[in-house]
Amino acid sequence: MDAQPATHSQPVLLLIDDSPSIHRLLGFKLKKEGLEFITAFSGNEGLEIARRQPPSLILLDLNMPEMDGFQVLRELKNDPRTIQIPVIVLSGSTEATEKVRAFDLGAMDYVCKPFDVHELRARINSALRIHRLMEMLSRRAQIDGLTGLWNRSYFNDRLAAELANRDRTGSQLALALCDLDHFKK
Repeated sequence: MDAQPATHSQPVLLLIDDSPSIHRLLGFKLKKEGLEFITAFSGNEGLEIARRQPPSLILLDLNMPEMDGFQVLRELKNDPRTIQIPVIVLSGSTEATEKVRAFDLGAMDYVCKPFDVHELRARINSALRIHRLMEMLSRRAQIDGLTGLWNRSYFNDRLAAELANRDRTGSQLALALCDLDHFKK
């Protein structure tokens, strides 16, 4: 089955930045925000964490050695396991071309360093709110309005996931279908 976004009581924020001082600063300044804070010091490490247990939001530095933030963003948005995770880019660059490139690759927001922590906090809260609303809409699109039961769209997605799991693990799969006459009555 595809990995689902984290469903903790508190949102999970993944910071991908090679600067220990940024990790310390944000860890200290955002500790009262009710966020679970996970850190990665490289693009590869951040991708591994995001794929293993998708966070609610990613803060991503653009300027990192080995794999820069643009490469990380491209990989996140090309992977079905991580495509829905909102990403806020953190960068020392104020160049419009860099901002446009980040948005074109799928970033939700772009914050320039040095940043005002109050503004970043507001942007994080806004991104989390929008993400929660999108998840709610996605779930509601898979529920029948009359019965409150999962609809055909959900069935198709779930069946595809179960078939993929069967193919991966070699496990058995059984499916039972029943047709109720005059169900709407």
